[in-house]
Amino acid sequence: MSAGPVPAPRHAAARHSAGVVWRCVTVLFGGYAFAAVAVTLLARLLPIDRAEATGWGMVLSFLVFVSVGLWGLHDHRLGRVSLVIWGGAALGFAALRLLGVRP
Repeated sequence: MSAGPVPAPRHAAARHSAGVVWRCVTVLFGGYAFAAVAVTLLARLLPIDRAEATGWGMVLSFLVFVSVGLWGLHDHRLGRVSLVIWGGAALGFAALRLLGVRP
C-alpha cells in the first residue's frame, strides 16, 4: 500500500527556489543587457545613417528582449541560459568597446 508521494527534503526546495530566482534575474536584467548590447552593436555596424540605424535598433530591441526572455524561461538548463545571456552581453559589450564611437 502506497502512502503517496514522498515530500522532497527541505534543502532541495530552497535550492529550487534559488534557481528560479536566478533564472528570473538572468532573464529580466541579463536579457535587457543582452538586447541593449545586441541592438547597439547592430546599429553601430549597419551601413546606414546614424539616426536611421538607431531607430532600427530601438524597434528590434523589443523583439530581441522578448525572444531571449522566452528562450531563457523555456530552456531547462540554467547554466546554459546564464552562460548564453550573461556571456553574450559581456562579449557584445567588449566588441562595442573595441569598435568605439561611430563616426
